[in-house]
Amino acid sequence: MRHAFPALFALLLGTSLNLAAAEFEANPCDLQDAYSNLEGQEMVEAAEDGHVSAQYNLGLSYDEGNDGFEQDAAKAAEWYAKAAEQGHACAQYNLAVGYERGLGLDVDLGQAAYWYQQAAKQGDSDAQYNLAVCYEEGSGVEQDYSQALYWYRKSAAQGDADAQFELGNFYRVGKGLASDLKQARQWYSKAAEQDHEGAATALEELDEEDEDGDAQES
Repeated sequence: MRHAFPALFALLLGTSLNLAAAEFEANPCDLQDAYSNLEGQEMVEAAEDGHVSAQYNLGLSYDEGNDGFEQDAAKAAEWYAKAAEQGHACAQYNLAVGYERGLGLDVDLGQAAYWYQQAAKQGDSDAQYNLAVCYEEGSGVEQDYSQALYWYRKSAAQGDADAQFELGNFYRVGKGLASDLKQARQWYSKAAEQDHEGAATALEELDEEDEDGDAQES
């Protein structure tokens, strides 16, 4: 059984929330136990008995429509919710996406932010990024730039290029903190090293601004 971002939810790549240059990928889930590789009726029975890895995988099966299960977003969300309640980080992330986009669930941005936060607290860098966007935009939570910065930093520290880029933007314009072009350049550089086009463009703009400033001084 593949532990990866599911098919229906993968349709959201590049469309979740509203920030530009923001792509969303869920981290693979590495939870392995006696119930991780079950299929078919054995997986269903294990999920119904409350085994979290089977619940998550059953959600994936309904989401992707594989292993003999008809694709069903509502049933996928139901099993993600059961696994999420037991603390499964990827299930929490997928449930958040479901609430955000109305996949098998009614749209509820408050619930989306809540479940992103649960996954973010467990170290999921994509959830950390999405939660930062929630705080920056006031989506499902009260707008709070300090919290946005906190979660962007958490995600950026794990190498998320989009989070690194957004930190560069915060430092560049002084959003929720004092403007610091040196810090902006550092974070843009980290993102650009991962081929982030927006960060590469931002570095070029900073270079041009520096050249203009030098020309004016001379």
